[in-house]
Amino acid sequence: MVTNDPETIMKIARNQLWENCDLLRSIVQSSPLAIAVLDLEGKVKLLNYGAETMFGWQEEEVIGKNYPIFLTEGSNSPLFDQMKKEEFIIKQGSVLKKRSGLYLDVSISSVHLYEKDQFLGILFISEDQTKQKKAEAELKQSIKEIKDIKFALDQSAIVAITDPLGKIQYVNDKFCEISKYNRNELLGQDHRIVNSDYHPRSFFKQMWKTIRSGQVWQGEVKNKAKDNNYYWVHTTIVPFLDESGKPYQYVSIRTDISKRKLVEEKVKKLAYYDELTKLPNRTYFKKKLEQVLLEQSNEKIAVISIDLDRFKIINDTLGHRYGDLLLKSVAERLRGNLRKDDFIARHGGDEFLIYLRNVTYEEIKQIVRNCMNSLQLPIRLDQTDHFSSISMGISVYPQDGSTFEELYQKADIALNRVKKQGKNSFQFFESTMDHSLSRELQIEKNLRTALDHNEFTLHYQPKQDILTKHIVGMEALIRWNNKELGNVSPAEFIPIAEETGMINDIGEWVLRTSCQQNKLWQSKNLHPVTVSVNLSARQFLDPHIVETVTSILEETQLNPKYLELEITENVAVHEKDYVNKKLNAMRQLGIKISIDDFGIGYSSLSYLKDYPIDTLKIDKSFVDEILKNGDSSIVRAIIAMAHSLHMSVIAEGVEVQEQLQFLKDHKCDQIQGYFISKPICATEFERLFLKA
Repeated sequence: MVTNDPETIMKIARNQLWENCDLLRSIVQSSPLAIAVLDLEGKVKLLNYGAETMFGWQEEEVIGKNYPIFLTEGSNSPLFDQMKKEEFIIKQGSVLKKRSGLYLDVSISSVHLYEKDQFLGILFISEDQTKQKKAEAELKQSIKEIKDIKFALDQSAIVAITDPLGKIQYVNDKFCEISKYNRNELLGQDHRIVNSDYHPRSFFKQMWKTIRSGQVWQGEVKNKAKDNNYYWVHTTIVPFLDESGKPYQYVSIRTDISKRKLVEEKVKKLAYYDELTKLPNRTYFKKKLEQVLLEQSNEKIAVISIDLDRFKIINDTLGHRYGDLLLKSVAERLRGNLRKDDFIARHGGDEFLIYLRNVTYEEIKQIVRNCMNSLQLPIRLDQTDHFSSISMGISVYPQDGSTFEELYQKADIALNRVKKQGKNSFQFFESTMDHSLSRELQIEKNLRTALDHNEFTLHYQPKQDILTKHIVGMEALIRWNNKELGNVSPAEFIPIAEETGMINDIGEWVLRTSCQQNKLWQSKNLHPVTVSVNLSARQFLDPHIVETVTSILEETQLNPKYLELEITENVAVHEKDYVNKKLNAMRQLGIKISIDDFGIGYSSLSYLKDYPIDTLKIDKSFVDEILKNGDSSIVRAIIAMAHSLHMSVIAEGVEVQEQLQFLKDHKCDQIQGYFISKPICATEFERLFLKA
């Protein structure tokens, strides 16, 4: 029988006669405990192997001698005296000295041995407690560390513990603090109590799949507190596993990242949203559309490019504040016509982008018409009603393209077609529109030889004083007839001439020819009038333009007072001092300066008072509003403003008596348009207007 239990050994020893008990001797000798049998004087009668190993003395060295561990300065120690006095002792936390001089932490047990009721000796047992004490110390340290970690977590993190079903078993104070629930309200609930409905069900489905498989899950979660405020937490969920590897508990450790998410949201708004309209910007639109296209679904996706018609009228005549209000109102109306999965963005300036998901052509048309109709209603800006319209170009995935760039380009081509055809409409992209690009190449090729082949002619449209009805001027307008292309509209070839740089040579030809013609009429003693010639922005910005004009006037001998140069508004966006210097140089020659198509360009009204301008020319689109609405606040505003700046005003595109009467009533100075005459050749102009 082998045992290392001191109490068992002592029980046997108390009930047996030592001298005659082989069982007790066998147990003592085989036990790993340190056991010694002592007589009443403390001399060793038996020492087992466990005692030899623990304290370092061999049995043969100490048999018949006092056991050294009990000797103190040659006498038995108080411990031996206690064992001798007390029949039964169990004592923890004793310290005994080894032969090596080192001390051991031991637990000791002793029992008296009897022979026929005569006390003969003591059975002494000692058990090394060093490993146990070390284990206890380590356990104590581990418990302390766990408590410290718990304290640190409770101070710095939001902690919750749930059972395998997600029922909350524990929450710390920070959980209560951020969720605004007290502990009793949370215990026994699951985390749906703080669900914000921000995340899709698939988000939590993936989370549960991860932690149920025994893996740690991390993510950012938006929750809702009891007071209905929202907060963001970075969450780590650690599953505790049983012996079979299945989770029996989940520990959730969260940190509040609400402030960080707020900063991220602000940064996102700066990077992805338009500050004025609060709509997403082009960058975010592109990102979102590309995500949709990556899904590679079979659904139709419409991309719509939108341009606000005549936006510059409001922006430049009434000011940027009105322009901003208009953009915000238009954005709201457009957004109000879209469905849940549709997406709208401000592209920039007065341009917007929309994509429509999972639509048919009929649905696209209906949404587009709804957008256009919503803008037919007046927009109230500072107690005044204003009317606006939009032009829209549409491309459709997948037939028109499979990338953002392709779809946007096709929608923009369709938009440009709408704008060329008169605006306030919509157009789907058609493959034939690509053919227009090849026509542009044909136009460019033939344009390069048009001057050499004498293919250009000038037509003249008269300008009439609105009060006297006298013809006071004429505008020179270029016409082009090509053998291959036939008659080509200036609206087609002028932009190409601008883009390629040919406009300078063509413009110089127009200026020279019109001055020559006007001088020729004057040499015939016909009624002298001023000829107006358009200068494109590229011409005007030519560093030699003043010298060119001076040279032509000297060459043709035309008095400068009979020449008026019309420049477009967008010239004013260039460096102010540079523009002013050129305009003043031309004025010093005696030439008149006019702003053409006023209100549809890109300049600011602030430039007008600083530039030496003689005349503002009201664009035809504004004059058309007189018939449409029976009034035009913009026309009235332009006339009043021009007169306040000591400029004269001419309205172009006048076609009917009602327009003439409105302009006359509001003191417009001159008119130009089909009401007087369409542009006609020099011979006809001379016959109808100069000889009369």
